[in-house]
Amino acid sequence: MSVLKAEIRDSNLKAKQLRRSGIIPGVLYGSRDSEPINIQFKQNEVERFLRTNTIGAKVELVIGDKKQLTLLKEISYAPVGRKAEHLCFMLLAEDEKINNIAQIILLNKDKVTGNINQSLFEVSYKAYPRDLVDKIEIDMEGKKAGDSMEVSDLEISKNENIEILTPPDTVIYNITAPSKVEDTPETEEDQEITEETAE
Repeated sequence: MSVLKAEIRDSNLKAKQLRRSGIIPGVLYGSRDSEPINIQFKQNEVERFLRTNTIGAKVELVIGDKKQLTLLKEISYAPVGRKAEHLCFMLLAEDEKINNIAQIILLNKDKVTGNINQSLFEVSYKAYPRDLVDKIEIDMEGKKAGDSMEVSDLEISKNENIEILTPPDTVIYNITAPSKVEDTPETEEDQEITEETAE
């Protein structure tokens, strides 16, 4: 689980003003009865954090001397440059199940002979915080044309502590045979050029 330092944000300061000074605004949502907490992060720490974390990741937020178990729910990016502009976190309770998503990542795709058609990129599920998963990695090495995988084939689907919300028969990927490049018949013009070159 990753750790990210945050500070309480002055709600009177505009987001653009914060970003110009190297600060990324964010918000922490608690229970239904509590008000959201405006927070902020150092831009360089956010960039480092997002190299290994994405939506659905379980994160320990450190705000002052207090540690909070949270879930990264949303990331807003700038339309130009794709830099993170805002982060949204949700406070977790160990005894409460939550809905979450796990990103599907295909590994070693370059070692597959054929065309990989990935049709599902995330799996929705419900679980307690201790069982949360943010990434599902599938090793494609050794896969071949005709192979495919459904949600029911994933290890996460066999975990009794996790309730899968995505239909089990949803196809994640299938592999088709590589396209054959047919030889183009040589025309009379091509033959004449070849003969002239030979001379």
